[in-house]
Amino acid sequence: MLVLVTGATGNIGRYAITSLLARGHQVRILARNASSKLSPDILSRLEGIVHSTGYDDINSLNRGCAGVDAIINAYSGRPELTLEGQLLLLRAAERAGVKRFVAACWSYDWTALQLGQHESYDPFIAFHNHVELTSTIRPIYILNGVFAEVLFATPGHGDFTPQNHGCWDPQGKRLEIWGTGNEPWHWTTEKDAAEFAVEIVQRDDAAEGGFWRLCSGVNTLREIATAYEAVRGIKLDVEVMGTVEELRKRALQARSEGSRRNFWSYIGWFYQLFTVDGTWTLKTLDNEKLGLRTTTLQEFLLQNPSI
Repeated sequence: MLVLVTGATGNIGRYAITSLLARGHQVRILARNASSKLSPDILSRLEGIVHSTGYDDINSLNRGCAGVDAIINAYSGRPELTLEGQLLLLRAAERAGVKRFVAACWSYDWTALQLGQHESYDPFIAFHNHVELTSTIRPIYILNGVFAEVLFATPGHGDFTPQNHGCWDPQGKRLEIWGTGNEPWHWTTEKDAAEFAVEIVQRDDAAEGGFWRLCSGVNTLREIATAYEAVRGIKLDVEVMGTVEELRKRALQARSEGSRRNFWSYIGWFYQLFTVDGTWTLKTLDNEKLGLRTTTLQEFLLQNPSI
């Protein structure tokens, strides 16, 4: 297949390119600065590079989609990209007759959420609803929990530290727990997420779209702490911060004192809340349908010694 990868220079996009090439597919990318972010070896193996000035560059979107068999959209989670940018890409895909479309999603399970419950997931919900109403394309949505790189606040992959109401302090080697610490956290490495997307998009039924619930692993925060201590040979500082209801109160108060335009200032509380209270837990996993080997927690920690 000839596959267009958008968001190609980002973390997921680069893994998707590598995976596609390894499986013998042709790859075209849509990017602004590909030459400065992708290796010469990867660039030399691409079918083509379509230079874009931004997500609303319609001419570039049309050129990128022309003649491809599938699209893997690896845009980042900015709301304007998730909703506006992705809709513009979808319309270009429609004009080009593309039926296989992996949506930029990479998240917990938002299918039961209502608009306003979680600001950073509102664009996912809006995109899905609008596409169902107006498009013949049936996108593939991959729900994979939290990225391991985000959970551990890996540089360049999001800052989910206590400063932003996350749970892992990489400097102090400290883990903050709300609830009991025995609640399940579904996590996925960025590499595994890209592998999921490539495996699904090449399936015979890819044009049927739909939701896939997949992850690299499921662990409690206490299990994660134990695994970290075993791999690193150090003792973590694990602190229980309060109950789930106390976390809910903290989250709702932060939202009431904040601004939706600056929801990043408080949304970390809700990422933790909806994980520990089960709001968006991945209840039924589809990993067995793909049969892919995923990264273990121990492997991830060994692959990222700076964490």
